[in-house]
Amino acid sequence: MAKKINAYQKKLEYNNTYNRENYRSFSIRYSKNNEKKLISWLEKQESIKSYITDLILADMEKQKAARKAKKTK
Repeated sequence: MAKKINAYQKKLEYNNTYNRENYRSFSIRYSKNNEKKLISWLEKQESIKSYITDLILADMEKQKAARKAKKTK
């Protein structure tokens, strides 16, 4: 006998499938004992995702400029 799937389970499965196909997830762990300053700093940010994204974009631009400067020498 087929098991009936309720609407919540269908929606959950749809969302999980969509997320697997369209997103990439990353996880970072910080030690509460050894990295207290980092944890505290991140917790003060309005949005951790936006903060990390901005840092990455700035680093990408910095590296791009460094490569460009290196080519012109």
